[in-house]
Amino acid sequence: MPDSTIGLTFFVKPFQQLDACERDAWAALVDRYPDNRRAFMTPVYAEAVAAGDPSVCVLVVHANGTAAGFMPLQRRVDWAGRLGVYEPVGGVMTDYFGLVAAPDLQIDIKQALRECRLPLLAFTHLDTAQLQHGLPAEQARIGLKTEIEEPVADFWERLRERDKKFVYDTERRERKLGKDYGELCFESDSSSPQEDLATLIALKCAQYTRSSKLQAPLFARRNVELLHRLLDARSPQCTGVLSTLKLDGRIIAAHFGLRCHETLHYWFPVYDPAFSNYAPGRILFRRVLEASVPQGVRIIDRGEGDTQAKRDFANREHLFYRGLWSAGGISALPGRAVLSLLWRLA
Repeated sequence: MPDSTIGLTFFVKPFQQLDACERDAWAALVDRYPDNRRAFMTPVYAEAVAAGDPSVCVLVVHANGTAAGFMPLQRRVDWAGRLGVYEPVGGVMTDYFGLVAAPDLQIDIKQALRECRLPLLAFTHLDTAQLQHGLPAEQARIGLKTEIEEPVADFWERLRERDKKFVYDTERRERKLGKDYGELCFESDSSSPQEDLATLIALKCAQYTRSSKLQAPLFARRNVELLHRLLDARSPQCTGVLSTLKLDGRIIAAHFGLRCHETLHYWFPVYDPAFSNYAPGRILFRRVLEASVPQGVRIIDRGEGDTQAKRDFANREHLFYRGLWSAGGISALPGRAVLSLLWRLA
């Protein structure tokens, strides 16, 4: 069997140094192949991260002199990063990672890192589809999705058939919420986005604090700034979507996510715990679901993690992988040692 990696060469370039042809080739690969249609793997997302992090770079694969694959990266911000350890662009904020390329392109990642002088690459959120590129992976974790078929009313009725108690309970709580507090106001795309995003972030940080997740991503200023930049993104490959559920102008549930073509990444959902008895997160998701179908959304991606709240609406599961790729040699040893120490402390 012929070696599909023959004729490939690898380069690493700062994101801002990509030329127009390279950016166009990257965007075309996202548009053409469904497995690449992940907002977190687009040049739009990488550009938003790069605006706040000059270390963002792209591993570019050339096949016979033509740009054929793109893998956006950044240097880690901890001690491991100082020793040459890289990670997916966006770091802990990123819900998908991998090589943006045609399905039949396979690479030797060790060779790629060696040629690009990148000692180590620690990654999470490598989707199952990425294995077709010859990328090694380990530590599989479940990811969940909701795939939608029109009309959306049929989806809700199919869900009723699958879990009558859950659907009845959700509808009952929504009726009771309206009876106790008045009419709900839902906006699939917020009319006051900056103000509502600030409220979402405050609610999310309060949630992290209650659950003792004091190292959660939105406590870092750079990540909050990234959300604000993405809020303005309006490319078909990466559009910021902020949805809210309000009572008398008060947010009781909200979600900020990213849309890439037919997929909505359900990224940062939150609700006001004062209304927890009404399950506002469920109500919001149902409203988002109903609003998404007319807009062309067919998949609501819940990312990595297997929780009951995600399974309530999910009808598909897949796998994400974590791992560590090394260029080998002495240059990788210091970073590997520091990573090992950080993992033990965690």
